[in-house]
Amino acid sequence: MKQQINYYTLLYINENETSLGNGLSGKYSEKIEKYVNCCSSLNSSLILHNQPKLKVITNNAELINKIDSNLDCIQMKFKTKVDSSIPFASAHCKLDVFSYFSTLPENCYSILLDSDVLCINDTAPIMKNIASGIPIAYDITDQQFQGIGTERVCKDKELLIKKVLREKTDFMSSGFWAGGEFIGGTADFYKTLYNMCKKILPVYLENCKKLFHNGDEMIVSCALEILIRQKKVFVFDAGTLGIIGRYYDSSTNHVQHIWKYFKKNMFVHLPMDKDFLGTKKLDFSSSEKLMSSLESELYKNRTFIRATVRADCLLQKLTAAFYKTRALIKQLSGHGSEPVVY
Repeated sequence: MKQQINYYTLLYINENETSLGNGLSGKYSEKIEKYVNCCSSLNSSLILHNQPKLKVITNNAELINKIDSNLDCIQMKFKTKVDSSIPFASAHCKLDVFSYFSTLPENCYSILLDSDVLCINDTAPIMKNIASGIPIAYDITDQQFQGIGTERVCKDKELLIKKVLREKTDFMSSGFWAGGEFIGGTADFYKTLYNMCKKILPVYLENCKKLFHNGDEMIVSCALEILIRQKKVFVFDAGTLGIIGRYYDSSTNHVQHIWKYFKKNMFVHLPMDKDFLGTKKLDFSSSEKLMSSLESELYKNRTFIRATVRADCLLQKLTAAFYKTRALIKQLSGHGSEPVVY
């Protein structure tokens, strides 16, 4: 059955939330306006590249449409209750969005995007295969391993998964980590995912202060790892397939590809650029002008980025030289094989 792709984003409005706006400045009302403008930018970028209009799932459609009456909103009642002091509290409401997706017709393929995402190219070739209904998530495990540490990521996930599965055995997590900016699937997939997330949520809330990360990503990543291990779902990686990439125009705790690498993707996630995305400075008259107006902002940090790239290249060269020298020493001492050629 051919699937009808629809794009959604979540904008849950809670004045009591203390951590609203990662990478966003201003008072609460200003942040909300910028978030709405981010939704508008995402919607405009989708339309520019001949994609369906964005649908904003929210608890306050009236407020959103006061800021931008052109946005299509879905007013929803949210059941997930998370203390406002928990970081990224509103993001936990994605679980209710999964529940909503599970009620849609079986020919609907629902893609949930973060609002600070832009569509920068026409449909990625693999998107045509989505018509078959295969779920897609964005695997950023390598970024978490580099930034947080493999052992910490795996141990935190094992803490939750063992309690959920009630396993006292030596369950070992792979550390699989799904970025929250992109997930797609059919109603059946979301039903399976939601039911597992619902089991994880109370365990997560009991242990959230012990975890390196609070937010929907921890819950969803645990749920997907369990379901994949149990062979209940199969998930494509949106990053490998050129559908989306997460780009920071600032320093990172992981080795990041240069901007040119991200330009080929269908979508780009810009978590540190909400302020810019929310100022309506992007030009949506053509794909070329959109890219030009986007790069003019990103390249303001070009000097810093170039310095960072040079430092990373130097580090890689020094690391390669170290291993080459070590291999040569082992060879000369009769305790190693031929040196590796770099």
